[in-house]
Amino acid sequence: MYVFMDPAPGDEPGRDDDELLVRTAMERATGGAPPLPDLVPGALVQGRRRRARARAAIGATATAIAGLGVLGAALPVWGGDGEPVRTWSAASQTSPVPTPTPVPVRPPVHIEPSPGETSMADLPEREFSRQRVFQNEAAGVLETLLPEAIGPVRLVDIAVNRYQGGADGRVFPITLSIRPLATGKAARADSPCLDVAVKDLRCDEVSLPGGIMARAITAAGNAKGGKTITGVTVRFRYGHSRVTLTVGGDDTAMVSAPVTAEELLTVVRDPEFMNLVEYADERPMEAKEGSVRGG
Repeated sequence: MYVFMDPAPGDEPGRDDDELLVRTAMERATGGAPPLPDLVPGALVQGRRRRARARAAIGATATAIAGLGVLGAALPVWGGDGEPVRTWSAASQTSPVPTPTPVPVRPPVHIEPSPGETSMADLPEREFSRQRVFQNEAAGVLETLLPEAIGPVRLVDIAVNRYQGGADGRVFPITLSIRPLATGKAARADSPCLDVAVKDLRCDEVSLPGGIMARAITAAGNAKGGKTITGVTVRFRYGHSRVTLTVGGDDTAMVSAPVTAEELLTVVRDPEFMNLVEYADERPMEAKEGSVRGG
């Protein structure tokens, strides 16, 4: 199991904690491995300011790796062919889903923000690096656990909750959101889980390990030329967060998401996925519900 040790934004560890944190992370992450490469090949965004931020983030990556503790053991190392690859921690070898092949670390998909919208490139360097390390790890976990037809999985550079699957021109948008719940008057109750046949929607309530109740939703999306595509979502509460994992269809090629609700439930039941959820719940990276990003 990964042990995430990075302090929440605004907190600073003591000096002894820093030394132990760095020593532990480096012993696990670099034992017998060549030096770590740049996690973010190429420029993340266009423009002088954003290129400078990306270069600064490269220098901050070592800090982010140490701050994420054992997560560093799953970060990229140089493979025998000179390409960066993900290797998995010992905990992943006990997963019911086999992971015999390292998962390549791929360049992020770039999306230019709309006017008035922010992106990850606008974050402070330390927070940018923390979120980028998390995204790289999440993309590897998702690619390992989701059906092969969705792969490869790449992160999207505009927001920490955005990913993209698909090959050969297919684009399957993926969302992994671990968002703090609203409190007080802004808090909202979960809507009832109902099947609405006329809207091609199916919703099932399912129990996850630990007594967590989840909702698995299969819903029709775009309709065009007599075709209708569907997407799948699993949503549940964990700690102080609402967790949403969604895989959508390719609305250009009119191809439904190549995953079922049961397959998505298998993903969220996996310990590796829940490690990501636990970390992001304790150290949030998204705005609280009711807030508008960039607004």
